[in-house]
Amino acid sequence: MKVLDQHYDELNDFIKRSYSHILNVHHIWIARLEGKEPESFSFDVLPTNYWSKLANQNYLQTVEYLENIDIKDHMSYHDEEGVVMEKDVIDVLYHILNHSVHHRAQISRELRQLGIEPPAFNFIAFH
Repeated sequence: MKVLDQHYDELNDFIKRSYSHILNVHHIWIARLEGKEPESFSFDVLPTNYWSKLANQNYLQTVEYLENIDIKDHMSYHDEEGVVMEKDVIDVLYHILNHSVHHRAQISRELRQLGIEPPAFNFIAFH
């Protein structure tokens, strides 16, 4: 994310936390789908030099997952409070996308308020 990297010192805590949150939540859901333990928590603030690495890792793991599953499947997982949940895989994948869109819009608004032109955050341009 060049714009965020180039303006890192100008970014407020909300932007840093929100972008980290997007990456962490995607990572957590992919780990759940794969039956693995995530390496980060929802609100961990990641160092900027890790952002593009985790974004790319999330993308590649998601593509690999999609190539090898039936999206009609169901999954069971434990939420962050340890509660056992069950969801349809398609709903989880849809959630990952919608969650990201929501927070990218918030980040765009914050960047504009800081006088920074936000990057193209739509999915096609974003990845």
